[in-house]
Amino acid sequence: MKLLLTSHQFLPEHSSGTEILTFQVAKELKNRGHEVTVFTGHPTKTEMPESDRFESYVYKGIKVLRFHHSYVPLGGQKNMVEAEYNNIFFANYFRKYLKEFNPDIVHFFHLSKLSASAIDVCVSLKIPRIMTTTDFWLVCPTNQLRLPDGNLCNGPDINSINCVRHIVQISQSPNTHAKLNLLPNWLVVFLIWIIKSKLLYKLWFTEYVLALVKRQQFLKIRMNNLDRVLVPTRLMQNILQNNGLNPNLISYMPYGLDIEDIIPNSNKGLNKELRVGFIGTLFEHKGVHLLIESTKLLSNINFELKIYGNLGDFPEYVAKLYKIASNDPRINFCGTFPNPEIGKILSEIDVLVVPSIWYENTPLVIYSAQAAGCPVIATNLGGMSEVVQHEINGLLFEKGNIRELANCIRKLDEDREFLKQLANNSVSPKSMQEYVHELESIYENLLNQHN
Repeated sequence: MKLLLTSHQFLPEHSSGTEILTFQVAKELKNRGHEVTVFTGHPTKTEMPESDRFESYVYKGIKVLRFHHSYVPLGGQKNMVEAEYNNIFFANYFRKYLKEFNPDIVHFFHLSKLSASAIDVCVSLKIPRIMTTTDFWLVCPTNQLRLPDGNLCNGPDINSINCVRHIVQISQSPNTHAKLNLLPNWLVVFLIWIIKSKLLYKLWFTEYVLALVKRQQFLKIRMNNLDRVLVPTRLMQNILQNNGLNPNLISYMPYGLDIEDIIPNSNKGLNKELRVGFIGTLFEHKGVHLLIESTKLLSNINFELKIYGNLGDFPEYVAKLYKIASNDPRINFCGTFPNPEIGKILSEIDVLVVPSIWYENTPLVIYSAQAAGCPVIATNLGGMSEVVQHEINGLLFEKGNIRELANCIRKLDEDREFLKQLANNSVSPKSMQEYVHELESIYENLLNQHN
């Protein structure tokens, strides 16, 4: 089969969960004899002509096409809020490319930075299309379903008022945000109605508000134009259904993992020091600051905390982490490592902590830890709590509760037999070979249906 996979960004510059999953699937599909190409986005801050916005390269044998996106008008489309989910410039190129490549299946792993207009292109060309959802972009402009005050969100409300308030808070001046906060919801609804009626068309912000309000319905239609939506968690299934996705399109399909470089090791807790680890993006929603703050409550415990993540992606947040750590010799910022070395990294820690403060959609690092026989301490939120079972193969703590997190670490330090028991209860996740075998069956069924 000729297969096209999409991701919002890709290796080698970007190596988070979605990118790793997309690459591992592409690699396994190619090993099975399929022709595979990845179409991705890449942020650029430099000015460039529109003709140079697309390029190709090869990453470890996988052909990659890349769209250089930036927050500037392209192809005559000036509304950048609209372009976030309906990028006409990208869609025109994508149509041209699909006609040349003529894939049997298009498999979307992410469409942020590309836009859901790619689905329209596949529909018009009658190409079977499926999507694996790796975060909440289909229902949330910020991907995370998390409000600025830290509270969790279930998706856009009627007229997307909560989205309007959220985007204004994070994108506009404190003065503008304060003025909007003074308006009750009924008045915001009335203003949105006026904007929809084009009675305020001369004001600079009306077209952007209108584009944000239209986002929910636009994406609802597009996700229902997919042939199949693969969800790795029941949490994702419920959120998408509650936001308008036809349940008949959904297939529950937990991720697979390339476990060739991961050797199970249940010999945890043998060192005098408890070795605690974090692996992931060093940004606020991942909750690394909570983990460091919890260590301040463990002054009488002899442990080592290793924090793995790119120190340059979000320098302001990393500076905050260093300030909280305040030169504690037990805390080490270790930077990044090549993904094939994750098995080695996990073998050198006794417990992995995933202190996220948003609905993680089952981070691949949890699967990696379980494959390595490494217990996980995770936030008790959907996605994570579906694979980490409290006091069976790991521990769960309340979101944001550093005292409860500290108690989890203390418990494993004081009871090493319990730590070994958790390690022994780790069940290896689905292999990438099994995962891709399931995908091949779905691809073949879709081709038969379309034929």
